[in-house]
Amino acid sequence: MKDKELSDLTGACVKCGTCRTVCTLYPERKAEISVARGKIALLDAARKGRDDDLDAVQEALSDCLLCGRCERACPNQVLVEEIIMKGRADIADRIGISAWKQVLFGRVMPSPGKRDAARAAAAAAQKLLAKKIPTGSGLHYRFPDKYGLSGRTLPELPGKGFIASLGPDEARNGEAMLFVGCVFDHVFPQVGRAAYKSMKASGMEVAVFRDAACCGLPAMVSGDRTSALRCVEENVRRLRAAEPRRIVFPCGSCLLMFKRNLFSLIPEGHPLHAEAVWVSGRCEDYAGFILASGVVSRLPDPPEDEAAGEIGYHDPCHLSGTLGKGSEAREVLRRTVGRSFAEMEGADLCCGYGGTFNIRDYSTSARIGENKVSLAAKGGTAVIATACSGCILQMRDMAARTDPALRVVHIAELVFRALSRR
Repeated sequence: MKDKELSDLTGACVKCGTCRTVCTLYPERKAEISVARGKIALLDAARKGRDDDLDAVQEALSDCLLCGRCERACPNQVLVEEIIMKGRADIADRIGISAWKQVLFGRVMPSPGKRDAARAAAAAAQKLLAKKIPTGSGLHYRFPDKYGLSGRTLPELPGKGFIASLGPDEARNGEAMLFVGCVFDHVFPQVGRAAYKSMKASGMEVAVFRDAACCGLPAMVSGDRTSALRCVEENVRRLRAAEPRRIVFPCGSCLLMFKRNLFSLIPEGHPLHAEAVWVSGRCEDYAGFILASGVVSRLPDPPEDEAAGEIGYHDPCHLSGTLGKGSEAREVLRRTVGRSFAEMEGADLCCGYGGTFNIRDYSTSARIGENKVSLAAKGGTAVIATACSGCILQMRDMAARTDPALRVVHIAELVFRALSRR
């Protein structure tokens, strides 16, 4: 283990236990190792040579949603997420990561062409292998139980992504640039299209970042810093060369990568540090752009016959929690749907996705997610709006499992729908 980097970070933890009171995972595990102070104690033991079972340490560090609730509640402001990510990376350097992650993060995610090919292959395989089930919230497919995925549902994959659907000369140049993200390009292209069209309502020229690598967050949180660095270096170079005035993110997790985690990979002294600072300073969330650019002033009045309080907002952990960007989306919803918006029960609860945590332990992820959407439905919410690709994937799956009438949408879809009424 890299003593100096981790010891400087873990030394601030006084093991007070505040993290346990807010941990999303602790109610499921009821074990000290599931909370931040337990993981920090384990890392310290490994760092000092008192625990040489690195496979067990890697397993313990992987058992975390990285929702950031512990870090935000910590009285000593311990950088828990950075500690866990550095710990995962140090262990991965020693014992490696799984083969499927090496392929996904090292070969597919950095390459737009390979992501296109992977989506097309997955869409074809879905038609052959998956069983269609009806839901009221959109077309889903359920994996057969023999695949060991406990009835997991996924959205129908499109034959073509959002960026691939753009015309040859469409959205090539503009003062505002849309970083659509992998999921809103390849899985939910309607979100990418809604974000693009609604941004154009600002009157600005809008470009779409066509040659983007993955933001790098999935690789980074899995300990694959080499692949994450490759992604962020490619993105920083291309964005700096394009020189947009504003870079807009419909996904809060992608935005987090550019606003905070970027500098763990490109610190001072890195050849691209100045370029990274330039790029990061121009990055903003979708809702903030819609407010600041005046799009909301162009929205028609909401229909008076819409049901009151049926649309709620889910706070993505990375966007609302870590970056503090929750009020902007709520204001957009108030201006877009009027009295149909109301605060949702359990709005700030983690949805349980956690990226690869959802693959690693789907049953626990599903219990946390089912509790989230069930609370919302019981409180009268019929439509959950949010601004994170992982949260949408998770909550649509959970709605299909618990209440198929419950819809989960991106706020851009509601804004675009409203603009279409003009």
